[in-house]
Amino acid sequence: MARKTKTEAEKTRDAILDAAEKVFYERGVTRTSLDKIAQAAGVTRGAVYWHFRDKKEVCEAMMHRVFLPHEDMLEKLAARGSDKPLDDLKHSCLHALKLMATDKRRRNVASIMTLRCEYVEDMEGVVTRRAACKNRMLVSSEKLFARARRLGALAPEWTPRKAAIALQALISGLIMGVLEQRDHFDFAPMGTSCIEAFFKSLQKKAL
Repeated sequence: MARKTKTEAEKTRDAILDAAEKVFYERGVTRTSLDKIAQAAGVTRGAVYWHFRDKKEVCEAMMHRVFLPHEDMLEKLAARGSDKPLDDLKHSCLHALKLMATDKRRRNVASIMTLRCEYVEDMEGVVTRRAACKNRMLVSSEKLFARARRLGALAPEWTPRKAAIALQALISGLIMGVLEQRDHFDFAPMGTSCIEAFFKSLQKKAL
């Protein structure tokens, strides 16, 4: 019985997060109340409060559910000690771009956090969470670039820090392009081409 209750609670939590994604995307975060989320999820306001203290916590859980797996993957790559760190990082980036192109939920959540969320005072935790996410990924990629340098694979004009910052800027720009739905921006092939060219520029040329 206890297991069934736990399963039902998890289903309710997921339904609330699904509803929050839909309403946040349609109305924006600031204009969305917990009542609206409860109505969209088909639950009571009390059920929402049983799982989440406030709207900020709903946002944080929504982000965590979608983006944490990729953050963890980068950290595991950085800790693994691969002999081909540039290839590993490139494939990770290509995989992330593929998910953004094919996973509607990922695109919607990214759009909510970048284009549909006003970072006012009561959303400070969301700002902190987003900054922490970007910093974790920056640190992990810098570790991989540092390993590439130790292995003699990184071009001398690139430092690990410079490469990590440039990669983050490139990925952010590509994602913003698809979120803004630019008509001239064919995300999947253009993103792949940009990533391939960037990593080619990082490789130390053979003498």
